[in-house]
Amino acid sequence: MTSVLLWFARAFVSSLICLLLGYFGIRGIAYITTDINEFGKIREDPIATSLFVSGFVVFAGLVIYGSMVNPFFLGQNVLIGAYFNLERLLIVVMSFAVSLLFGWLFYIVFAKLRLFGIDLDNVNKSPIAVGIFMFSYEVFLGLIMYASLVLPLG
Repeated sequence: MTSVLLWFARAFVSSLICLLLGYFGIRGIAYITTDINEFGKIREDPIATSLFVSGFVVFAGLVIYGSMVNPFFLGQNVLIGAYFNLERLLIVVMSFAVSLLFGWLFYIVFAKLRLFGIDLDNVNKSPIAVGIFMFSYEVFLGLIMYASLVLPLG
């Protein structure tokens, strides 16, 4: 029973750390996309709000699943004296940084360079469009976090 409780405890702590990083990631993408007023627009429409919350639920689900499969708190075993797996934590933090980097690059490509003839800043004209944009980013961030949690280390 102690092993099961420790397994849940380490998954819980891993999930909390990843969810906190996700919060910073969502705030970060809002900071990067200066011409899109994500949080102001989302509040204007209940569908946009539900899309934003739905994206966060998907993100949280991916994080919790990844944390249950392979958390970094208390190492890779469930013994009481197990170590804190800094390598796993570093991979998660680096994945978070990569998600922000890619978010910034996607914004540059779509909003500034207009390589595809699309102005990303047009999403700011519709709260639902902003909600879909944020939903997509949250799923993207969740997939990156999930991959970083289940990546084999050795």
